[in-house]
Amino acid sequence: MLRQPFFKYSFFILLLVDLTFTAGLIIFGLSSISLNTLLATSIWFVSFYWLPVWLAAFLIFSIRERGFHNVLLECFIAVLSMSLGLAITNQLLLLTFDGFSSMGNFVFFGGMSWGIPIYFISRYIESRGKISQEKQARKQAQLQTLRYQLNPHFMFNSLNTISAYIHSNPDLADEVLHELADILRYSLDTGEANSVSLQQEIAIIDKYFNIEKARFGDRLTVNFDIPVELLNTQVPPLILQPIVENSVKHNTQQTELTITIKVEKVINRKDEILKILISDNGSGFSEAVLAKGYGKGIGMKNLQQRMQQLPQGKVSLTNGTAPNRKGATVLVEMAL
Repeated sequence: MLRQPFFKYSFFILLLVDLTFTAGLIIFGLSSISLNTLLATSIWFVSFYWLPVWLAAFLIFSIRERGFHNVLLECFIAVLSMSLGLAITNQLLLLTFDGFSSMGNFVFFGGMSWGIPIYFISRYIESRGKISQEKQARKQAQLQTLRYQLNPHFMFNSLNTISAYIHSNPDLADEVLHELADILRYSLDTGEANSVSLQQEIAIIDKYFNIEKARFGDRLTVNFDIPVELLNTQVPPLILQPIVENSVKHNTQQTELTITIKVEKVINRKDEILKILISDNGSGFSEAVLAKGYGKGIGMKNLQQRMQQLPQGKVSLTNGTAPNRKGATVLVEMAL
């Protein structure tokens, strides 16, 4: 129960309120800096601010755990707890300071004056926290859905490559099958992971290229331009695969296909941005794909949606330069 965030944060907030109130009394000449002021401040904090608020919170959370939620009852508990705390504070101050005047019937009114605002402010903060948690949960669920859509798409395309060699070249088919098994294992192992190292991503992409090289042979060339210091950078799992798969898929008729993966870190104002460029010398994107950001398949579309949920995450598509505008480049950006 006491592990609730409320108990951790409310202690310091209530202490700040108590000290601020005392400082105000000193500033306006209603109190002086002395041991008596320190003692009175301590009594107010412990018996009026801290313990009554924690008692009310403990009772309210206990009731909620039993499945009972009632705003009027919870508000009554808060008022009663604050009134009780004010009554105890009144008695302690009477016993400690000879010149202190009893608060009398103000005890219950004071409990209402403090209990009602504290309760509804706490409810507001609590509701804002729940909204934030729900948004995060929905975001995580959406990311998982996108991942589950991507993985079968990835596997089926790879299996088609393997099936072409089962009879004509069994040894090569067996070798490719092992590569696919590693990719599948990686996909399953990172199913719940929000991020992996760039080195892991590159290693799994290298296995994917090995599968495709079984089909392309020497026609497929892959170049990596990645600084060693960036290999431990954390990135979302399987963000490169749909891009390279798209590049291979749409350039199967190329006499020679060269794919280059370049990674760099840049400073944008005060933020560090990771840029991953995947370029090829193929036929390039159509105008429709450039305008939309993805084609008819789900791989690039899912990637766009995944990246939009990351801080400063985006995907940009461009073609080569004039005059023939050959080749395509995909730029993936995200904040480090």
